[in-house]
Amino acid sequence: MKYIIIVGCGKTGRELAVAFSLQDNVVIVDINQHALNSLGEDFNGKKILGNALDVDVLEKAGIKEADILVLLTGNDNLNIVISKVAKKRYNVKKIALQVYDTSKKKIFSEQGLIIVNKTYILVEVFKKCLL
Repeated sequence: MKYIIIVGCGKTGRELAVAFSLQDNVVIVDINQHALNSLGEDFNGKKILGNALDVDVLEKAGIKEADILVLLTGNDNLNIVISKVAKKRYNVKKIALQVYDTSKKKIFSEQGLIIVNKTYILVEVFKKCLL
């Protein structure tokens, strides 16, 4: 069973948290209580209200035990800062982050991070479907 921390409880974070919580230990962190409340009854994990830039919040979420960290804040710079802290200070092995600015994709991926960009994914899917 993996220990997964998800930062950001928007649409993607919410769906991932619910899906992963069916089989793994999941903690989701967000600064918005309403977003955390939107997880519903299918979520079988822990909710943390707070700013993940605060190491106390990360530690409360269990960053020292985390196998995977997923960063979905909607802010590329915030995602990269948190990922650097998680990698260097807490030695989290797998870190995935959503990146909106495609020009930053190369920079982040060179640092050993798993980068997800919706535009890139959609382009690849459309190419496979249409070509």
